[in-house]
Amino acid sequence: MTVPIQIRNDDVVRDIRLLAALTGRSITEAVAESVRARLADARRQRRDEVGSIRLSVRAIQDRFRALPVVGSDLTDADLYDEDGLPK
Repeated sequence: MTVPIQIRNDDVVRDIRLLAALTGRSITEAVAESVRARLADARRQRRDEVGSIRLSVRAIQDRFRALPVVGSDLTDADLYDEDGLPK
């Protein structure tokens, strides 16, 4: 069971009532439709942001892969001493 939401901001309550009256919806329907529309926008925006970040990361990976290989690969012996501690 969910707990009812109480809105104690008179301006918000007025706007909700006005939206409901202008759209011919109940207060609950007006709020639900508005919240769902805003939620869909927020999800779309988040998806776009994540996609943009992924493209940026891929571009960085591509630049990294294009760098020339310099020197030989390091081995454990290059990094750690005989006791397994970092050199």
